[in-house]
Amino acid sequence: MKKKLILFDWGNIVESHTTGYSCYDAWNDLFKSCGYNGEEEIFHTLSKYKVSRIKDINEFREAYILMKEDFSFNVSFEEFVTLYKKIFDKVDYYKDVAEYEVSLKDRAYIGIFSNLTIFDKERLDKQVGLSNYDYVFLSFELGLRKPELEIYKRVQEMLPFKGEDILFIDDRADNILSAREAGWNAFQCTGLELPKIKEKCDDFLRK
Repeated sequence: MKKKLILFDWGNIVESHTTGYSCYDAWNDLFKSCGYNGEEEIFHTLSKYKVSRIKDINEFREAYILMKEDFSFNVSFEEFVTLYKKIFDKVDYYKDVAEYEVSLKDRAYIGIFSNLTIFDKERLDKQVGLSNYDYVFLSFELGLRKPELEIYKRVQEMLPFKGEDILFIDDRADNILSAREAGWNAFQCTGLELPKIKEKCDDFLRK
């Protein structure tokens, strides 16, 4: 009988951040397609607009007004959304990691826990099939984002598992620290380290 849960981050665990066409490339191309002519790395400016917390389209439209002014966009919000989906559909992901995650279902419950925008869920579903996961916790649906401790507490409240029976795998040290503070087991690595992921999951499930 399955008694444990393994939660996986998405970005840099399944979604590529370092090889092929990454989410960083997608953000840069999106802003250029909207009329931005600067050289700034866009991903690192997004915290100002809190895009991974926004729960509905109207709220995102308000954030877009700020982006449009800050980056001199020349497209409408509707065009921005269309471009977003088209460009982000090209982001590479590690199919071997996704396949391994799903292969764990015979031994444990599995889930995704990630900071993503309202436009990303459709892409995830097309890539890996969200119905393959027992739990899906996305920041925009909760209105919170990692590494805030509150989002871990919120997720914990929605789960029928004790913290000691949860393993969370993420690429960022600050997200791992918050998970441990919440009482979870946590392991830092990237999707390019699948052997390490397998070893950690095996160790966790043997206990």
